Amino acid sequence: MRFHVAASLLSLAFLSTPCLAQIVGVTPGTSYLAVSAPPSGGGVCGATNCVNPDQGIPLNTFATSSSVASQFATVNGQITGINSALAGANAQIVDLYNGLHRQTSFAAAVGAMRDAVPNDGDRFAVRGSFATVGNAVGGGFSASANLNRQFRATINYAGSRGENVVSGGLNFSFN
Repeated sequence: MRFHVAASLLSLAFLSTPCLAQIVGVTPGTSYLAVSAPPSGGGVCGATNCVNPDQGIPLNTFATSSSVASQFATVNGQITGINSALAGANAQIVDLYNGLHRQTSFAAAVGAMRDAVPNDGDRFAVRGSFATVGNAVGGGFSASANLNRQFRATINYAGSRGENVVSGGLNFSFN
């Protein structure tokens, strides 16, 4: 059954009528596909190929080692191009991940930054705080001093996974 299917496909490739085929050895080291002649006799011809029914089709005419090597070289070149494109895409994904990592760390540090506000009648205040964004955790420290009834000085520091934020300010209040 397999030979009949192969012969039918081969005959379609040569634009001829279906024929029977079998593998026979004619020349040592070369395999041939034998083709029986059509009922009218003579060989089987397609657009550019003719087959002598007495000898068949020499298989190494269609699959020489250089043509196979050339095809593999072409496929390997295409695979190399695909691998290069995938490496570029992977580098972009890594860059996006690292950027997101930095942004969540920065957001956690900023979230941990809070002013320390002295209570009424107190002159100084300190505050420790933390915040999380995603799986990034930030911690912060703040100190304030009331300089008089209208002025307060504040300094804040917060950090998370290599991201550091420092702020400071002077608060003025009045009636």
